[in-house]
Amino acid sequence: MAGQLVGLLFGGLLAAHLIALLATAGSGGGDTLHRMSRRYVIENVTSAYRLALVQRDATSGNAMLAALDTETSRHRIGPLGAADAAMGAEERSLQAQLQRALHLPAQAVRVSLAPRAGEDADPELAVSLRLPQAGWFNSTQRPLANNQWWWKPLRFSIPVSTLPVLVIGIVFVRRIVRPIKALSQGAERVSRGEYGAPLPLSGPREAREVTASFNIMQARLTRYLEDHKRMLASISHDLRSMVTSLRLRAELVDDDEVRTGMQRTLRDMASMIEETLRFSKDDASDEPTIGIDVGAMAGEIAADLAAQGHDVALSVALAAAGTPPALPCRCRPLAIRRALTNLIDNAVRYGHRARIDISPARMDGTRNAIRITIDDEGPGIPAARLDDVFKPFYRLDQSRQPELGGVGLGLAIARSCIEAHGGNITLANRPTGGLRATILLPA
Repeated sequence: MAGQLVGLLFGGLLAAHLIALLATAGSGGGDTLHRMSRRYVIENVTSAYRLALVQRDATSGNAMLAALDTETSRHRIGPLGAADAAMGAEERSLQAQLQRALHLPAQAVRVSLAPRAGEDADPELAVSLRLPQAGWFNSTQRPLANNQWWWKPLRFSIPVSTLPVLVIGIVFVRRIVRPIKALSQGAERVSRGEYGAPLPLSGPREAREVTASFNIMQARLTRYLEDHKRMLASISHDLRSMVTSLRLRAELVDDDEVRTGMQRTLRDMASMIEETLRFSKDDASDEPTIGIDVGAMAGEIAADLAAQGHDVALSVALAAAGTPPALPCRCRPLAIRRALTNLIDNAVRYGHRARIDISPARMDGTRNAIRITIDDEGPGIPAARLDDVFKPFYRLDQSRQPELGGVGLGLAIARSCIEAHGGNITLANRPTGGLRATILLPA
């Protein structure tokens, strides 16, 4: 945003200079002098000539005219200075203007305009005007040529006007953008589940208002999560107490078949309660956010499952040096480990084996991210149900494999953990058979 604002300011300044140059374009027609230079020459000569008229003699007149000398003009009283040769069209035009301005006859005005060597050199203009008392008023000037009008003003106006304005503009743009950047970083932290101190109110009024709204939103979310955690702790305690009481009562049942059935139902109920509470706690977790190497974490999970006899393999994209790169990620490690464990466990349970691949990626086309893919060789999932399996308690038909069990919360927990970190997870059936789970996590 800062670059766009500075670019807009710079473009506006250049456009203003271009419009000014176009508005003061030369007279055209092949004239040597620019029309503004011609006007300056006429005013300069007439003013100096009138000053020479009021002097008593040439000595006092030259002393007065010497005070008017500049790097590009000089006026003196003396003999005829301008070449008495045939004048061109532009010289006759200057002669006519001087005649009208000073009410002099044509014989009393001489003009000579000659270009000088060099592409950047100004032309040499000599004007001689006859004085009533005696002698001539001679003026030598180097006015701006028509073909130099586009470049010489720019050499002055860009350093003097454009650069200071840009410096001041950059300072103010940075002041405007700084709170917006802080707000963007704060929103990114909240998307990862990091709730910190309120952002300072700074910058323009609009930026302060947005920052204040963000602070209010963050405070409300924090308060909601605190209330949620307290409620879950209370529910967890009460439900566990009730299940324990029912188990004790089931032990008093004399009928073995009834007792066994009640105990099995209570075990399933306890398992479902634990999974439900775990799923609910993921959004209210107060686990600190730290930086970890996701590749190393996935390797630990794969090694644990392989030690249990499961077919699990991990592949990490090699860096330019031929070694596995570090894949740092700011996250809540237990939540990410739970998500990866659920997905890999599903792959080996329903798809017989798990093939894990981890590589750097880009997220939303701008942010650095980590891509994790988990492939299995199971029957896959019908395309119409690829989104449904993320719903809590949703289970596919398990009539063929009832022993696999589950309460339908594994994928829901995984997605909740991933999305709480600003990432996303998708499922897709592989063309060669099996299912692929793809995770994108902000780095």
